[in-house]
Amino acid sequence: MTARYVLLAALVGVVAAVHIRQRPASLCLLRTFTGVPCPFCGGTTAAVRLGDGDLRGSLAASPIALPMLLVWPWLGLVRSPRWAASRHVRWTAIGVILAGAELWQLARFGFLGG
Repeated sequence: MTARYVLLAALVGVVAAVHIRQRPASLCLLRTFTGVPCPFCGGTTAAVRLGDGDLRGSLAASPIALPMLLVWPWLGLVRSPRWAASRHVRWTAIGVILAGAELWQLARFGFLGG
């Protein structure tokens, strides 16, 4: 598991260090074609900010990217909690998390008035 965190830290560091001159405005196909952000929008920005040591900026860019990065090394190594054994509960939790992330992104990009 330590190797997974080392790999993750190296990847985040590389993402933060690489500056692409002709980078497209967005890597998100949904946002590129519709203008509407997806729940995962901000993931690259979150990784770059994390690589720069900006934890607050990382969470502001994408509230699900940082938890996903922290959980990834544990996948396949730790048994899921008992509540996650139910397929219905698991998919409901995923749906709620994604809906919350989408609302965050819609607010972040000014789609929710205010």
